[in-house]
Amino acid sequence: MEKGRTLIRGTLLLTLSGLAMRGLSVLFQAVLAGRIGAEGMGILQLILTVGGFAGTLGSAGIRVAALQLTARAWGRRDAAGVSGTLWACLRYGFLVSAAVGLGLCLLAGPIGLHLLRDARTAPALRLLGLLLPLPILSGILRSAFTACGRVRELVAVELAERLLSVGATLALLAAAGSNPTLLCAAAVLGSYGASAFSFTLLLRRFTRTLPRRKRLPPVAGTAIPLGANDALRSGLGAVEQFLIPYGLEKTGSRQTALAAYGTISGMVFPLLWFPSEILFALSELMVSETARLLARRDRARLLALVRKSLALTAVYAVGISTILYLGGGLLGRALFHSAQAGWYLRIFAPMILFLYPDAVVDGLQKGLGQQLHLVRYNSFTNVIDVLGLWLLLPRFGIWGYVFTYCLSHLVNFFLSLRRLLIAIDETDACTGEYSVL
Repeated sequence: MEKGRTLIRGTLLLTLSGLAMRGLSVLFQAVLAGRIGAEGMGILQLILTVGGFAGTLGSAGIRVAALQLTARAWGRRDAAGVSGTLWACLRYGFLVSAAVGLGLCLLAGPIGLHLLRDARTAPALRLLGLLLPLPILSGILRSAFTACGRVRELVAVELAERLLSVGATLALLAAAGSNPTLLCAAAVLGSYGASAFSFTLLLRRFTRTLPRRKRLPPVAGTAIPLGANDALRSGLGAVEQFLIPYGLEKTGSRQTALAAYGTISGMVFPLLWFPSEILFALSELMVSETARLLARRDRARLLALVRKSLALTAVYAVGISTILYLGGGLLGRALFHSAQAGWYLRIFAPMILFLYPDAVVDGLQKGLGQQLHLVRYNSFTNVIDVLGLWLLLPRFGIWGYVFTYCLSHLVNFFLSLRRLLIAIDETDACTGEYSVL
């Protein structure tokens, strides 16, 4: 019972923290958009897309591996094992991320000129390569804190890092003047540089409470398969992001394309997904709850949990979708001083009706051990995205992007929901019962 209460308290704490940080991010995006403009937001999103892919390659699955391996050692109450695992993960993460960061520094010029087709991105990419190990090492420590149940300490450090990041970025932006190259570099430095604070503080806290170390265990065998899957998905996602401004450019000027891309990625999507933080926390809670019910083969309660979760999520999605659709214009002008942002928000708001339930369905599936199917569906819909953007965006402009985004996410939702129902029926087979959902 106490363990259940601890889990719920941790989930609620992470939910409140996530809402606070997402809210802060939305407000910061509004300030940033006002400072660097829609075109600057587009350039920055391209840089961060490269950074996201580099981060996936640089972490090479070590964050999830650190969570799993540290949790196992902690479950055995093996303090020396926790310490040894942590240091092994940090060593692996540093070596891989430093190598990827060095490669990014050396290739920043060609990537900026030929891939992003904007030489102004090269300095920010070099800076990103130099700073790349910091967020990865900090992420490893975050995984270790989560595995050991030290949620309060983690939340406090994360909030402090976010505030420091926002403050440092705003100060650097003020010093950068109006030069787009310097503005993007300032945004990267403020965002990635703040990871040094969290890394130092978390490492200090951890080594004080777990100072002992034993022989470092191997971690590559666990991390590399996870990293390979992440790299595939991240690579497809990066291709999608690069195709958006490229395809929009075919229907107009590059400046207009970057402005549209920056408006959607940097303004609309953060606001669209902000209310979903509570659902992602619910999704995490569903993983453990469905796994528990599956272990007990309690199909009646499992089915009731699925129905209730989806019903409540559907009601929530309808409410948020209605609010964002009706208030899209007002929110776009109030937060971003952009009528175009409000227009795009109204276009994407109806998609919340299946985007939000999909998050909960994913959590339910993970609890039922359906992760492999999720990977397949996500990879399949990523391919739909790439093909749709390649074929439709140059011909139909923004409407080609809207159609592709809607189609791929709708297909993902229905495939995931279908698999969830099949998994529950398979639970019936295990119990010798059968009933139709």
